[in-house]
Amino acid sequence: MRTPSRVLAAATVLSGLLLSSACANDSVDAAATTPTSAAPLPSSAAPSPSSAAPKPSATTSSPAAGGGSNTGGGGVFSGTRQIYLLPKNSEATLGVVQDGKIGLSEKFGDAELFVLTAAKPGGDQYLIRTAKLRKGGEPLCLSAKLGAGGKPAAVLTTACDAAAADQLFRFRKTGTSNGKPTYTIRTGTDTYVIQDPTGEIASTGTGVAAITIGEGTPDIDTPFVLADKGAASLPALD
Repeated sequence: MRTPSRVLAAATVLSGLLLSSACANDSVDAAATTPTSAAPLPSSAAPSPSSAAPKPSATTSSPAAGGGSNTGGGGVFSGTRQIYLLPKNSEATLGVVQDGKIGLSEKFGDAELFVLTAAKPGGDQYLIRTAKLRKGGEPLCLSAKLGAGGKPAAVLTTACDAAAADQLFRFRKTGTSNGKPTYTIRTGTDTYVIQDPTGEIASTGTGVAAITIGEGTPDIDTPFVLADKGAASLPALD
């Protein structure tokens, strides 16, 4: 009789099927709980907006200094602006007042407007030309030179000559007045343009003089505010 053998064989087959099913379930569970390695990770090499954008460079500017002048060559020193030459602590300005002389004026008109023009490109010496007044169609230039024996003298207007030492002015920044820079004005080494409203220094009769200020001289130099009064219409120097 072979019935027991068939029962045993059937039981063995059934046990194998159950074991295979259990292993398959374990594989599915393991696959479900393990994160996939195929998903791409964010790249750390990608540039951020802040690192990719170039930063603007900071620039600063300062007035150029050379040969006793602190002008920088721009603004009122560019030759393109007309200005008033205002003595510090004065209610007047420099102007062409009489017989071609420079004096203190309270008119603030065309005769009081000037243009500073560099005698040489990039240089620190300037012609002071009349902005509106013309003679023979040409502007005039200021001339500051001493009288006989080195005595103080009047400041005059004359035909412009970029080679004339008495027409080449240097401006040295000395401080401020009401927040605006002030400058002394001189030709040569020590011939300064000053205000002399009472005439006690030079007796020029105009309130303005050219005078030597050197070592041991009393502190009588005049700081000037160079007040910008708009675009000039002078032709460029030849």
